[in-house]
Amino acid sequence: MDDIYRDLIIDRYQNPKNRGKIKGIEASEANLLCGDKLLISAEIKNGVITEIKFDGGGCAISMAAVDLLLDKIKGKKLSEIKKMSGKEVEEMMGVELTPARKKCAYLGLEVVKKLGE
Repeated sequence: MDDIYRDLIIDRYQNPKNRGKIKGIEASEANLLCGDKLLISAEIKNGVITEIKFDGGGCAISMAAVDLLLDKIKGKKLSEIKKMSGKEVEEMMGVELTPARKKCAYLGLEVVKKLGE
């Protein structure tokens, strides 16, 4: 893993910018294989995410991935986000992940896609 990306993942894990909870709709999910747990709360107006936060805990990959994801999707339509793939999450992180780590990285996207269901 390239050092710059390693540093980004560690920084987002230790200093997440989108951690918290807001009033609005919520969705949650857990990755039972490694113990990652995620709750995402969001305000959505006219189908657009106006505010979004996460809470929970897990490995550095899952926590950094969700923090980066929330930066990217704020201000976007939920319908657009539901079309996103896990590959886009990997691209945001800048690293190639093993199959087991992909489950960790994709957890945030899975939860976001459940919002409003």
